[in-house]
Amino acid sequence: MAIWQAELTVLMSALTYVSAALALLYLFRARAALVLGIHRWLLVAVLAAAAGLQALLLFGLARGGAAAFVLPAAAGQLVAGIGLWVLLAGIKPQLAGAMGRGVQRQIDQAKALAKASRATLEQAEATAQFGHWQVDLAGRVFEWSAAMYRIHGAAPATFLPSLDVVLACFHADDRQSLTNALLTTLAEGGEFELRLRLCRADGELRHVIMSGRSVGPGTVCGVLVDVTAQHQAEARLREATAAALHASTALRELTLEDDLTGLSNRRQFDLSLVHEFKRAVRSGLPLGLALIDIDNFRAYNTIYGSIAGDACLRRVAQAVKSIPRRTGDVVARHRGGQIAVLLPLADDKGAERVATVILEAVQALQILHEGTASGFLTVSCGVAAFTSLADVNNPQELVRRAGQALDKAKTEGRNRVVKFDLSLNGDLYDFHNPPQALDLTYWSKNRVS
Repeated sequence: MAIWQAELTVLMSALTYVSAALALLYLFRARAALVLGIHRWLLVAVLAAAAGLQALLLFGLARGGAAAFVLPAAAGQLVAGIGLWVLLAGIKPQLAGAMGRGVQRQIDQAKALAKASRATLEQAEATAQFGHWQVDLAGRVFEWSAAMYRIHGAAPATFLPSLDVVLACFHADDRQSLTNALLTTLAEGGEFELRLRLCRADGELRHVIMSGRSVGPGTVCGVLVDVTAQHQAEARLREATAAALHASTALRELTLEDDLTGLSNRRQFDLSLVHEFKRAVRSGLPLGLALIDIDNFRAYNTIYGSIAGDACLRRVAQAVKSIPRRTGDVVARHRGGQIAVLLPLADDKGAERVATVILEAVQALQILHEGTASGFLTVSCGVAAFTSLADVNNPQELVRRAGQALDKAKTEGRNRVVKFDLSLNGDLYDFHNPPQALDLTYWSKNRVS
């Protein structure tokens, strides 16, 4: 029974050595094991030899414990154990050194990666004009990136970014809001974003956006973005927009103003006529119109020249324009030496009174004119008024009636005011085509000005 147990023990030992040798052989194929050199193969050989000696010992025990097999096998086992111990003792420092070099290599790689990351971050900060920072409640000192110093116009060697010093860098009107945001975030956590004005030591004012968030108890980190260029671009855009609006207004005024007289031009008169006619239709209030024409103006130009004629027209225009009028009245150069006065809220009698005042104002100018019987420049005036659609169904008819009254004034001897009357000029009213419902609907409902 004892022999059987010994044989089993020797068999298990042999199998253990064989398994260990195979396992090490598999492990030593890895790249990291190359550092062991020839020692790895010696270790496998010793384990294989030990397994062989165990097999020899098993064979001896099977033969009844013959000394010829047992004693050499036992001696060989002793030698294999000593050799295994010597190999392991030599491998241990080599393996430790290899592991240390591996760890050091990983550390170097991590440092290189961190350096590259810092360089990339610094390049991004320089390009995008932002910097990152961190502050803790205990130390009350900021940790700044290189870009933060650059934005502040400070040097790391001479500037210590303590909490109080950093707050003093900002505009006096912005300090309190920044102080509250920092202290609240430091004490309670959360995040903030503020638009601030940074006063640099060189006197330059920078516009920045500062944002931060809590990253732990008493610690806040964030970024500072320099948006000065954007702010300046926005200011230039606002100035350009204002200039464009001003130019547009000026151009509109120029396009709606007569260059010679300074009065409204024909385009402005036509726009105002339609607008006021619609308003009169909607409100049911009258709208008067007076047409003023300089008598014998062509003869005046022939006698005194075109330059004197232009000066004469300007004087007459200013005299007409200076007559006191209601707000909303329009004085425009209609054509040539003719001036139109649009009179909202005036009926034909009111328009006649205004025209009479204009005639007297021109007479008071005492402008010499050899081509007239009186020897002075005069004007003729024709007036008409809208009172209802049943009488005047479109604004152009109002102009035609005033023009017909003006022609009547010239026919009767000039230097007078004539009010339109249907009995004088029946052709202006189309008795065969009176105002239709379509006209009434258009002028009463169309509110486009």
